[in-house]
Amino acid sequence: MSETILITGGGGNLACQLSFLLVERGAKVVLTDVAPQPTAPCDPSCEYIAGDLRTSGLIEDLVARHKPTTVIHFASLLSGSSEVDRAVAWEVNMTGAFRVFESAVAHGVRKVLFPSSVASFGTPLPEVVADDCPQWPVGFYGVTKVAVERIGHYYHHRHGVDFRCLRVPITISAYANPNAASSYASQVFMQTLRDGRFSFLVRPTAKPALIYVRDLLRAFLLLMDAPRENLTRCVYNVHGLSPTAAEIADAVRQRLPDAQIDFTPEASVADLIDSWPQQFDDSPARRDWGWKPAYVLDGLADDFLATLSKG
Repeated sequence: MSETILITGGGGNLACQLSFLLVERGAKVVLTDVAPQPTAPCDPSCEYIAGDLRTSGLIEDLVARHKPTTVIHFASLLSGSSEVDRAVAWEVNMTGAFRVFESAVAHGVRKVLFPSSVASFGTPLPEVVADDCPQWPVGFYGVTKVAVERIGHYYHHRHGVDFRCLRVPITISAYANPNAASSYASQVFMQTLRDGRFSFLVRPTAKPALIYVRDLLRAFLLLMDAPRENLTRCVYNVHGLSPTAAEIADAVRQRLPDAQIDFTPEASVADLIDSWPQQFDDSPARRDWGWKPAYVLDGLADDFLATLSKG
């Protein structure tokens, strides 16, 4: 019998891209999201179910009906939206996660995977952020990420749910949310290729931890596949690269010589990005499940622009 994987937030960037890799491996993939249709291309064999995570019984019904062996819980309000409406953020980010874990216990789901975030850390931070670095987030989104990490840890140790979590750096992807503060690292490639110009809202010195989406998807698969006995923890940092915004701008200019790129920092955005970690210590992930990023800035820039050019 093939593996069945349920992905919440299934209409979003990572879920849609991950769907192709999961189906390629022979999995049956069920996607659910509040959006009426996926916001990015997904594998056509996937079943897509539109529904609001805040609706009581939705997750319970999906888990009972489809009997997934793994739930990948991507559904979340992002940082800006979480600040605008904390009540909705709590319902989606917290109550939604609680319902996922309760459904996993009730119906014998083997694994629950969850993406945490650089936003789960506050400031000031050490130069290299370890897995167990104290987490005192400054945004409500980050608060909910820390809370779900701890809830997952509880369900693992008290109820036997195989909870696995990645702390995800800013992800460079063609489907990055353009309204997110972190999207500058993707948008500089996309807008410059499309319009010939881009204006950074962060400072030239900004250098938070980044990861290319191809590396991140591979990290999720590596962690999902790792034997439980090899894992020494539930929550892992992963790190890709940490170029400054100025270095990213230079990489784009080298490949698009006519590009007009400037910096007009917006304090609220720039301060938020400057508060995020610059480098994760991901040595436990490297040791326990063989993680290692494949892309540095030059390779990332070449591959990303080539992918964008293909449409």
